[in-house]
Amino acid sequence: YFHIEQMAIKVFGCLLKCSTEFEMFKLIHKPMSVLHRHLDVTKKNSTSAIIDEKYHYELVQDISTDERYFHTEFSEHPLPLSDAIVLINIATFIKEHKWYEMLNHLEISSKGEHFILYQYTDNNIYPTIISSALIQTTSNKHDWLFFDNFFQNTKWKPNLNADGLLSLSHATSMSTLARSQFVDKSSTEIENDLFYSILDKTKACEAIRLTISGEKSKANYHLYLAQKGLAMALKESGRDIVFTIIEKPAMVLFYQSMNL
Repeated sequence: YFHIEQMAIKVFGCLLKCSTEFEMFKLIHKPMSVLHRHLDVTKKNSTSAIIDEKYHYELVQDISTDERYFHTEFSEHPLPLSDAIVLINIATFIKEHKWYEMLNHLEISSKGEHFILYQYTDNNIYPTIISSALIQTTSNKHDWLFFDNFFQNTKWKPNLNADGLLSLSHATSMSTLARSQFVDKSSTEIENDLFYSILDKTKACEAIRLTISGEKSKANYHLYLAQKGLAMALKESGRDIVFTIIEKPAMVLFYQSMNL
C-alpha cells in the first residue's frame, strides 16, 4: 500500500486524483464482451418528450435496470445508462470541481430515479447525454443532501419575499405561508418548516447532482434546456415543489429572473 501511495503521488500528485482517474478508467475500459452482451441499438424510449426539436428528456424510474446505451464526451464508446451517468458525475463534479467527498458515494449515481436530457446526432446510432440529475422522494428524506449539515451555514440570510411565499402556497399543496412565521429563524428551521408545510409529501422531491456536458460553446444553452426540461418533467410527474442545491451563480440568477 505504501508503494501504491508513493506511485500515486508521483504520477497524479495525490491519492484522491489517482482514485478519481481509476474510477473513470474502470468504467471506460470494461471488457467489451461484458459491455455489449445485451446491446440492442434499436432500443428506444418512445415515451420521451422532445424539447427544442432535437433534444429528448425523460424521467427514468431506476437507471440501474435501464438497458439502453448512451454516448458521453468522456468515452469513445457508448456505455449503459447507469455507467454513463456515473462517469459524467465523476468527470464533472469530482475531477473538474474536486468534490472528492463524492468518491465514497458513487453508488448513489448508479441507481434510482434520474432525469436525463439527450440528443440523437447524424453520426451516432446512440444518443448523447447532455444532462442528468438525481431525483429523491420524500420517503428517503433522511438521505437528502438538502437537509445535510454540510450544506448549512449560520451566516446565510434567507430571502423571505412575501410574494414568493404567497405564490409558493398557491402553486403547491402547502398550508398557507406567512413571512412572520419565519422571522428570526435559522435557515435550517425555515427549510424544515417549509418541508412540513407540504400537505401531500408525494408531490415533493429533491433534485441534485445536475450535470451539464457537451460542447463548451453551448454550455449556457444546455443549462437552460436542462433546467426547463427538468422542471417540465417533474411537473408532468406530479411534483409541485422541488428542493435543490444550486452551485452555479448563473442558475441562481436564472431563477431570480423568473420571479413568480
